[in-house]
Amino acid sequence: MKQHLSDSAISTPSQQQKRVAILGAGIIGLNCAFWLQRAGYQVTLFDTEKPGLGASFGNAGLFADYGRLPFATFSMLRKIPNMLLDKQSPLSIDPKYTPSLLSYGYQYFKACFDRRYQSGKQGLLALHQLVKETDETVISATNSEHLITRQGFIGLFSTKESFDKAKPSFEERAGQGVQLRLLDSVQIRELEPNLKLDCAGAVYYPNTYHSVNPSHYCQSIFDYFCKQGGHFVQEKISGLSAQDKKVDLHSVVNSYEFDHLVVTTGAASKPLVEQLGLSIPQVCERGYHLMLKDTENLLTRPIAWMNQGVHMTPMQQGIRVAGSAEYTHIDSQPSEMRTRVMHNHAQTMIGAGIEIATSWVGSRPTTPDSLPVIANMKNHPNVTLAFGHGHLGLTLASVTGKAVEQLVSGTVTDLDLSAFSAERFN
Repeated sequence: MKQHLSDSAISTPSQQQKRVAILGAGIIGLNCAFWLQRAGYQVTLFDTEKPGLGASFGNAGLFADYGRLPFATFSMLRKIPNMLLDKQSPLSIDPKYTPSLLSYGYQYFKACFDRRYQSGKQGLLALHQLVKETDETVISATNSEHLITRQGFIGLFSTKESFDKAKPSFEERAGQGVQLRLLDSVQIRELEPNLKLDCAGAVYYPNTYHSVNPSHYCQSIFDYFCKQGGHFVQEKISGLSAQDKKVDLHSVVNSYEFDHLVVTTGAASKPLVEQLGLSIPQVCERGYHLMLKDTENLLTRPIAWMNQGVHMTPMQQGIRVAGSAEYTHIDSQPSEMRTRVMHNHAQTMIGAGIEIATSWVGSRPTTPDSLPVIANMKNHPNVTLAFGHGHLGLTLASVTGKAVEQLVSGTVTDLDLSAFSAERFN
């Protein structure tokens, strides 16, 4: 049965007076602010940077309706050694970061077992069954339709062996209700005639849509939030404490008191929640993107070379090449090799001689089971957590925001959030 997200009832005086702080003004925090404000709460956003920067600025722009399967599987685990040895693969680990991966690696192994995999799969499916409705609410309210293009997404496979190995995952997604179609080389060329990569086959997801400017999409939600009376404080909050009826926030120069706190600080969330007595094995998974010069009309829709983990998305400024999973400290220097490899893959896909206009690197918040944390803390029920979305931040942002509003309100949520519990790694 299709689930529907019920709108909150008309806000009560207690909701109107209840002050909620949201740490993090990325795409998750902005959507939480949207839904909480809509329910009648007084909302203040905090961030060290302007809204929509960080991982929300640099993503591939996809609202990936096909992203319903957890990444943690034994088949993926077996691939990791060879991927680490292959300099052309999207995966790399900084040796200095290895100690930070010990707990993460153990929890990843545990998440590969079928019981955990099936639980995560059901949790992601539940979110995806509601996300189209919540996306349309946000896009409509913020007048952001001009920033969205609905042409689907193509995943390309350069060898028959890799295409055949991926077919069981296509069947698994189809069983979840994902619309997809397998393409041969001729059909691929018909959809994307400027593609230079020789492909053995592809999968086409017609219901995937994308933002032609993720930064402007974030800004449109923020502008709406401000026009509705929301507040934004550009300040680094480094200290947290929570009591039964209040939460205290501390920066170097200021202290603040709120009734409820929502933590949506992405890759920076782990040390913050540790102050509240919770340790989560989240790590930093850095991604890169390149904006290519003079490529505005080469592609109709996003494509990905699945063998190399490289995505290409047509945007307002040209084609964005995104990819890489680099496990390293959040403040490490960018890798020139990562940029070079992505540029080489891009030229293989759409033609030699294409130049880089700009490049970017940022850290994704990644959990061992690839599922976000969306939950109230057990020992601090006036603190709600919403982070760890990994590669699905933009995809799951709106439904996460709605779920957070229901968690803060204490109402019965429209879906089972047990798969996203903050204590599931204990």
